[in-house]
Amino acid sequence: MSDLPFKETEKEFDWSEMMHTWIFRARIVFRRLWWVFLLTVAAGVGYQAYLELNREPLFVSYSRMIIDGRIELPEGASYVEVFANFWGTQMELMKSPMVQRRARDRVQALHPEIKPDPSIQISVRQSADANIFILTAHGREPKYTQYFLDALMYEYLNYKKERRSQTSENTFLTIMDKVLEYQQQIEDLEQQKLEFQKQNNIVFLQERGNNAGTYLAELNNRAAALRNQLRQLKQIEVEVVDPSKIAPATDNYLAQVDEEFAEARKIVQKLKAERSEFAIYMKPKHPKIIELNREIERQENLLNIYRRSSLAQVAQQKEQTEKELQDIEVQISDQEQEALKFSRLLAEFDRIGSRLASVKGLHERLLDSIQKIDLSQDLDQEIVSVLEPATPAMQPPADMAKQLLKGGMVGLALGSGILFFFAMMDNRLVSVDDLSARYDTPVLGIIPLQKQSDGKVEMLKTNDDRLMFAESCRNIRSSLLFMDREGPHPQTILITSSVPSEGKSTLTGNLAITLAFASARILAVDADLRRGHMHENFGISNNAGLTGLLTDPSLKPEDIIQKTSVENLEVITCGDYPDRPGELLMSRRFDQIFDDLKQHYDYILYDCPPVLATDDTPSFATKADAVLFIVRANYTRARQIKNAIDTLTLRGIKVRGFIMNFVDNREPSHYYYKYYDYYSYRSYKPGAGRERDAAAAAAKKKG
Repeated sequence: MSDLPFKETEKEFDWSEMMHTWIFRARIVFRRLWWVFLLTVAAGVGYQAYLELNREPLFVSYSRMIIDGRIELPEGASYVEVFANFWGTQMELMKSPMVQRRARDRVQALHPEIKPDPSIQISVRQSADANIFILTAHGREPKYTQYFLDALMYEYLNYKKERRSQTSENTFLTIMDKVLEYQQQIEDLEQQKLEFQKQNNIVFLQERGNNAGTYLAELNNRAAALRNQLRQLKQIEVEVVDPSKIAPATDNYLAQVDEEFAEARKIVQKLKAERSEFAIYMKPKHPKIIELNREIERQENLLNIYRRSSLAQVAQQKEQTEKELQDIEVQISDQEQEALKFSRLLAEFDRIGSRLASVKGLHERLLDSIQKIDLSQDLDQEIVSVLEPATPAMQPPADMAKQLLKGGMVGLALGSGILFFFAMMDNRLVSVDDLSARYDTPVLGIIPLQKQSDGKVEMLKTNDDRLMFAESCRNIRSSLLFMDREGPHPQTILITSSVPSEGKSTLTGNLAITLAFASARILAVDADLRRGHMHENFGISNNAGLTGLLTDPSLKPEDIIQKTSVENLEVITCGDYPDRPGELLMSRRFDQIFDDLKQHYDYILYDCPPVLATDDTPSFATKADAVLFIVRANYTRARQIKNAIDTLTLRGIKVRGFIMNFVDNREPSHYYYKYYDYYSYRSYKPGAGRERDAAAAAAKKKG
């Protein structure tokens, strides 16, 4: 688990970097195919110039129409223009096929001697700072163009007038139909009202209805009083056997209806009061108390007799009240029927009158609308009028510059499309990101694009001013030295590419120089026996070389090995170009020489031909400890790399790493190149001591 203080997150998409990448690719495609723009722009300008020079003469006539405002009349009296989308609606109406057809017919009728022009074109636009329509007619016949534009304005106004007249006429007819319909309804309702009055006396109905209502109210009040009285009578309990169960409320009611019962009740209450007073200072068996008890008993018996008599009277009164209430309810029912009859007749009469008044109101409003329509038909309500008639048709001057500019823009757009198509179809690798996205093999280093003298890149020097280039080569050297930390370092390194002109020979020489700077014994072998030119890079002789060593048994490696100006670096050139170089590299003598050289040098670099050019490299690569593959930016195609890698894989050869050559440092992925000048010093090379130690350790281990 990592001990870093931050948490690893998914990489976010960088839109600015993507745009920078696309701009960079577009610049590359433009540098390669810039002539496409010249062809397309020239073709567009030439074609537009041809059309302009060979087009038929065109005449233009102008006219203007103005909006004068809006006529203010009473509501419903005028034809009102709808100003929502007014401008667009009127312009489309002026250009409509119907109005143009009517304009052609008018010109043909007024000017039959003029030949019609079916190709005439009409355009309408609104003035920017005024309520004015500007009409333009383009045609091949000047007279016809002018007459047609005048006829168009006339027919436009005439068509609008016809629409208003048609609208008013249709409205008038519709309203007249309604007027006649309402008039018939008024006559029918008046006849119904007259017939009703003949059959019913309205005054009598109103008087009888009022009397019936008053009498019905009296009966309801009387019935309510009887119901209340009957409810009180029903509350009285008739208890003859056990008078003690008679409620006080019953006695109170009986006292109200029977005077003798009330008098006897008072006497009993008085005697009981005296007994209570005597009981304070007399004993219960006192003669006075005994006498009072006898008198109270006698009076209570008399009171019970009066009570029973009063209860019988209450029951009789209850029966009379119920009978009277029934009679009143019958009278109420009869009166309600009679009052309902009168109310229904009066409601029907009122309904006839209400309908008659409503229909008369509608009839009057429709008559008023008819008067307003008649008034509006006599007024000119058009708000658009002709401000200036059509001018004589003139041939406008040719705007050649505008047409050529138009052709140039079309050609530019076409060229952009063609370049975009070629850019999408082009699978050249431009950046390390492209290479890493297609293959799992690591990229060991990147060599920036350098200025060349006489078509060649100069070899590295001890104090080289090309700091960026030098650091890139050192970076590849470091990747090579620390490629296998746990196992043995690769001693024999084969450098190849997929196709020629990818810079493998120059890179082999510079990589050998950087390894020699690290105090390791280095041998660079030019194994390209077909077109090797490593001797040109180091400025040494190419008399014998590897070819002579393989073909002449008398020669020994030390006879052809040449020293260079770089300390610890020696070179074997390719020598003469033999007829069968592939067989020489596969011979037993080469195997012996190959094994013998490994005993005397820390690192041996072999510059081999491109994989797709010959079969020399796939056959020889099986002997090397590591194979490095050169890819030239913006030159090598993905298909070529794939075919080369597949060829090596079939021989059981695994490419240890890619080296990206000729990389433009303006490419978005290589911004770090710009900081080499700041961190690089001639007096001190970061990592040089560690690399020397690694090279020395490898040499000691080998020895």
